[in-house]
Amino acid sequence: MPQNCPTLNHYLAGDECLENLAGLGEVAYLGLKSDLQAPLTATDDVYSGLAFKDGKGLFKVELKENSQKIASESQGKRKGFQQTATLVFDAVNRNTSKIARALNNLGDIFIIFPDGDDAQIMYDPNKKLHADSGGITTDTGDTPDSDRVMTCNLILGPVKYPNNFVELPTGKNSWDELLEGGTSSE
Repeated sequence: MPQNCPTLNHYLAGDECLENLAGLGEVAYLGLKSDLQAPLTATDDVYSGLAFKDGKGLFKVELKENSQKIASESQGKRKGFQQTATLVFDAVNRNTSKIARALNNLGDIFIIFPDGDDAQIMYDPNKKLHADSGGITTDTGDTPDSDRVMTCNLILGPVKYPNNFVELPTGKNSWDELLEGGTSSE
């Protein structure tokens, strides 16, 4: 069995664990709200208190290089912001198709985008991320050797801040230490 498991694909497929689905070094971490010990709390735009139930944790999703981002759009005066997470997978195959469908149906999820010492999070204790109709697209290129990519746009809103951040739990040195299958992070 390949290393660097579990991946989101492993979680969804049950008996498959594929290393480096995208494989170009950009990553995001997906979590299920139901796996948290308690909802995250925020001070201004920074969430803390990330702790999972025993045996639960994050799922690592590998993305096309320089593709991960969170963009925000104002919804008007005193109406907050709509956040959109863009995830681009550098392959179009049966595995990425499974992930696309699953992301659209998982429901109560959150996504962490690490960036140096900071990590952005798309999370709200009372709102769900969702992929709007057309929020998952593929591009297979004009020729067989063209780039083949799948793009997922996940939306959260309205939220109070254009960007939210999350603190790595005390005692942890990397997000990989919080992958599914570990122990409680407290």
